[in-house]
Order: sequence, then structure tokens, then C-alpha cells
Amino acid sequence: MRYLQIHVGTLLIVILAASGCSTGSQGSSATGTSTPGASTQRTQQEFAKDAMQYRQHAAELREMARRRQLEAEVLAQKENPDMERVQGKRELAKDLLDAADQFDTKAKELQRDVPHGMAQ
Repeated sequence: MRYLQIHVGTLLIVILAASGCSTGSQGSSATGTSTPGASTQRTQQEFAKDAMQYRQHAAELREMARRRQLEAEVLAQKENPDMERVQGKRELAKDLLDAADQFDTKAKELQRDVPHGMAQ
């Protein structure tokens, strides 16, 4: 059980760090620019950059989930496997996939919110 708690804690740290990185540029809109056109362009670039980062985080989480699933399979095939550990890895893989889906959803939301006229 302790093994599962460690992995869930690690998962939460990864998700929080990844979402913090993706949302960091949203608060810094176009300060310091003097023309409205430059302000709009910078905002459009931020939308595109943030959406790309969310997609990248989702891909990284899916890769982590794939590895946990593979580890679970290998552990399960051992003689006298520690089924609690196997189950913990499977649950972690599922949690990672769920988190990846959330990042993909956020990327799609950002994509929908991109101001019109932006070439992506």
C-alpha cells in the first residue's frame, strides 16, 4: 500500500508541475507593447504555445503510463508476483492516462479559444 501512496504522490507532483508550466505564460499578457495589433498577436501566440505544451505534457504522461503498464506485466509474470505492487502500477498507469486525457482536453479548449485569424 505504501508503494501505491508514493506513486500517487509522484503523479500529483508531475501533474501540478506540468500544469504550472503550461499556465505560467497566460498571466503575462501584452504588457509593454504599445500597439493593439502587437498585443493581439502576442495573445494568439500564447494560446498556441500553451495548447502545444498541454499536448506535449499529455504525450509525456501517456509514455509514463505505457512504462508502468509494461512494468506491471513484467512483475505479474514473475514467479510468486507481488500482486499489490502489480495492481499499484496498473492503477498508476490508469491515473496517468486520465491525467493525459485532461491535458488533451485543456489543449482542445485552448485551441477553441484561439482568436480568429491566427495561423497555426
